[in-house]
Amino acid sequence: MLRGLTVSALVHASVLAMAVVSWPQDTNDCDDQIERLRREQPGISSVEILMQLPQCASSADLPIDFLEIGRISDVAELRKSDTPEPEPEPEAAPEPVEETPPPPEPEAAEPEPEVEVPDPREPEPEPVEEPEPKPEPKKEEPKPKPKPVEKPPAKPKDDLDFLDDFESTLQSKRASEQRPETQQTDRPVLANSDRDQQGAGERTGATASLQAALRRQIMECWTGVDDLPPEHQIDVVVSVKLARDGSLAEAAKLISPRSRPVGRSGIAVDRALLAVRKCGEIGNYRLPAEDYDLWKDINVTLGPKQG
Repeated sequence: MLRGLTVSALVHASVLAMAVVSWPQDTNDCDDQIERLRREQPGISSVEILMQLPQCASSADLPIDFLEIGRISDVAELRKSDTPEPEPEPEAAPEPVEETPPPPEPEAAEPEPEVEVPDPREPEPEPVEEPEPKPEPKKEEPKPKPKPVEKPPAKPKDDLDFLDDFESTLQSKRASEQRPETQQTDRPVLANSDRDQQGAGERTGATASLQAALRRQIMECWTGVDDLPPEHQIDVVVSVKLARDGSLAEAAKLISPRSRPVGRSGIAVDRALLAVRKCGEIGNYRLPAEDYDLWKDINVTLGPKQG
């Protein structure tokens, strides 16, 4: 702040000196210039006018505000003297630094006990037990030869012994002549009967399988008899004749009962015949072609047990 006041005083002094030393100017010109400055710059101070028009200092009535400068200087001195200088703060005592104790010296490590290393000597081989010698097989003693059987002494032949031999020969010849006839007549009969029984059994089994296969296909079109009273739920046996391609060769015929019963039992018969015809119209029955001789004319049972 003191530096600013000093500069301001020097500026005012230099302006006054220039005003004193400057050449005289025409008073009218200076008045016009001063008036123009005041119009252009309203509120301009006298010092600023002198600084811009120093040649008009002698001719113009421009008071210089020395009091203001002096007041400012006095105030600056008073402020400088009144303001007590701040006392220097006492230096803070340095905090005592705790000395860190030196780290303890590491204890000397105890020497590890030396481990005795065994000598790398080859181990003594264990004694190998020698196998005991096998005992020599005993020689089989030769078996004593069987003594020859002594044949009884032959009886002396009698003169009539040849008759006994002749009779036994005749009997054996008769037996041999009769035996082939009985064998030849019995064997063909037994063979034919076995073959017939075997064939009949095979045909019966095959027919039962074909009947079951045909019944399963008819069941898809049969409505059953569960809705009928128990006394009217009867078994119906029908005869089905089929062509080789599985189609119906003719309409199914009633086998059991022989005729349609009167009453609600007749409904079971109607349903059985209708099921055979309906499935035949939908498509041909599917049965093995090689067994056509067995299913070309076949009976099927439909009843409550099959429902």
